[in-house]
Amino acid sequence: MQPEIKYTMSEENNKSKRKYLIIIVILAVLTVVLGVMQFLNTTEIQEQEETVSALEYEQLQLQNDLQDMLIQYDTLTVKNDRLNAEIIGQQEQIKEMLKEIAKHKDDAYIIAKLKKEAATLRDIMKGYLATIDSLNTLNIDLQKDNQFLVEELSETKTRAQQLESSKKSLEEIVATGSVLKADDMTAVGLRVRNNGKQVEVNRAKRTELIRTCTKIAENRISESGKKVIYLRIISPDGVVLEGSDTEDNKFNFEGVSGKYSVKRSIDYNNESMEVCIFYSMDEDIELASGKYIVEMYESGMKIGTTSFDLK
Repeated sequence: MQPEIKYTMSEENNKSKRKYLIIIVILAVLTVVLGVMQFLNTTEIQEQEETVSALEYEQLQLQNDLQDMLIQYDTLTVKNDRLNAEIIGQQEQIKEMLKEIAKHKDDAYIIAKLKKEAATLRDIMKGYLATIDSLNTLNIDLQKDNQFLVEELSETKTRAQQLESSKKSLEEIVATGSVLKADDMTAVGLRVRNNGKQVEVNRAKRTELIRTCTKIAENRISESGKKVIYLRIISPDGVVLEGSDTEDNKFNFEGVSGKYSVKRSIDYNNESMEVCIFYSMDEDIELASGKYIVEMYESGMKIGTTSFDLK
């Protein structure tokens, strides 16, 4: 009986050992499986972390790129209304994209889409920059041309002013040179005898006429033709003797208007000529004794003067 009992216990021990061995194998397998799963999970987590990190980087890079474009647009100075309106539209679109990034920061598809749009906006901005640079260059050239034209216009105005001044000077010279000149001017009192003969007198009471004679000098500058000569005979008390004409006896001379005593029209052909003008007094006029001054005018300018005395 004893040997049978030993045999049975040995079998039981072997069975227990096999069970332990199986358990150990199973545990080993489970350990390997769990290790592999842990490795795979760790790898996946790392990949996810890397994916999230790359997405965050792209998001930040995209935001910085859009912000940079806004800053560049803000520094632009555009005087073209149409171009300025388009740039404002681009700025508004960039601001909307920044809002979209904040709203979909974890969406890789949206971020990728916005990144493509940002690249398009960047190309558009480069086009604007090139256009603005061309406009600025053109504006600088136009400013240079305008400055040149301003200087040219200034020089032209200066030359025109100089020419105008020279013209006025010439006109003044011509006007001065065209004024007639009365040489050897004399004036005397006359009395008419019964036979019609005129005799010189020096007494005021006997004077009936005043004769003024002169030689109009040759003048090739003055226009030829009809000339009107005015005489102003000024009495000793400073009064201009008035003629017997019914008209107002006024004319303009040397910038003023005043009375004349007598006038006469002559035909002047630019050559020297003798002229005598007679002043006839009304019967009720009585001349005073003293010195009389006679002034001769033509075209409003004094061309001669003389004087005579009556007792």
